[in-house]
Amino acid sequence: MSSTREAHTLLLVHDTKQIHAGIGITEPLQRPDVTVEACVGRRGADGPYIVGEALMQVVTQGEAVDIIYPITDGDVSNWDALEALWYHVLHDKLGVRPGNNAYYIMLALPSPVSRDVYEQGAKILFEKFNSPAITISEVPLLSAYALGVLTALVVDVGAEDSSAVAVSDCAVVPSGVVISKIGIVHCTWWLAYLLTQDARVMQALEQVAPGQTHAAAWSLAQQMADEHVVCVDTDITQTDEDDEGVLDVAAALVEGRERDVVKERERQKEAEAKSAAANTSGAVVVSFRGVEVPIGSVHKRFHEPLFRPAVLERVSLDIPTPRAVAQALQARRIGGEPMCMSIPDAVARATANVHPMERRLPLWENLILTGPMALTRGLIAELTRALSAYTTTESAEASQVVGDPQPWKPHHVRALRIPDYFANYKERMDLAPYLGATIFAKLVFGDLSGRNYITKRQYNEGGPSVAFALGSL
Repeated sequence: MSSTREAHTLLLVHDTKQIHAGIGITEPLQRPDVTVEACVGRRGADGPYIVGEALMQVVTQGEAVDIIYPITDGDVSNWDALEALWYHVLHDKLGVRPGNNAYYIMLALPSPVSRDVYEQGAKILFEKFNSPAITISEVPLLSAYALGVLTALVVDVGAEDSSAVAVSDCAVVPSGVVISKIGIVHCTWWLAYLLTQDARVMQALEQVAPGQTHAAAWSLAQQMADEHVVCVDTDITQTDEDDEGVLDVAAALVEGRERDVVKERERQKEAEAKSAAANTSGAVVVSFRGVEVPIGSVHKRFHEPLFRPAVLERVSLDIPTPRAVAQALQARRIGGEPMCMSIPDAVARATANVHPMERRLPLWENLILTGPMALTRGLIAELTRALSAYTTTESAEASQVVGDPQPWKPHHVRALRIPDYFANYKERMDLAPYLGATIFAKLVFGDLSGRNYITKRQYNEGGPSVAFALGSL
């Protein structure tokens, strides 16, 4: 790849919560120049879109504004909002002028990328931003490239949903894409509830928000999530038996199951006792609106909805329920697609949807966790531990059917990390898609045959459909 073309390569990489972007490919490979939240704000149905720092300012001031994530449930749900985001990143942040755009654009989007998404994405980049050439790829595939594997199971925990995507032999497996309505906002909602159960926290919040402590707890939880004041403590991780939801006491009494009621109350008391004991250790202090708030071990339970979505049914706060949380609770009650399932369940389902069976083993041995939640200390180890139960079960089933475990049946789970020789990306699994996009763009745009990218001339001659042909290569 010529140095001129490397200098004029623009990377635009989405995960389900953020957009990472940068100009130029250098050695050593650099981190993105810009990272913005992959959302916009809007006052009413006809108001202008608010993006970037302007949106953060509006939210901080507590103004009423609708937050829109253009990419939800694995698809682009609002192209106008997405175009506004791209304009903010390319024009406002990177200084790209559509009338004089000389940048080859590498666009990476979350899976699955449909034909319509390929075509509409190409249309915007060529017609609105006047790019001379583009290539489009899928984030899970690029994450695998970053870690040097051709086959992997990529987990991306986003803002409002999460995905488990199977990548096999340098291609996303369409049947192995599973979306779950569980994400960072659900964890934040759960953390806010846990904060309200701590008397010391509530006493501190009463100083900064008299009579509005629940709203303050929600804001504090959001701050803790943004600042990564959360981690995983396996010593206080509850068992899966707690995931059965809250017992319907009235129904149990009507059905004559008084013993179940007694057992449930004893279980709740035991859980509360464990939580109270845990609160005496591992505390942190968070500066919130000028007040030092002592936080017990609840910051180590932030991740629990990812593994047990049923805990959300226990949350009771005197503030409006976030839309994504309400949708998740509805999905748990009445079903539908996408479902609200745990991350381990999503991984197991994505793997089970890959055929033939022998293609599944490398997936379990090449687990990749990316997205902002990858920065949560201990989360990768906890996910690996939770998934070990699925691999053991699958091996046992194989032995019952065949007589002996087949060599392609999984016996363990291995989580991958970015190689150390990418010094700028050490311990930054959240940036794996951007690193992979950099590697991919270097190879694609360096190929003078142009087989894996399309030019403005090709687009003008063939229309948006040429972008889908590119995605089919």
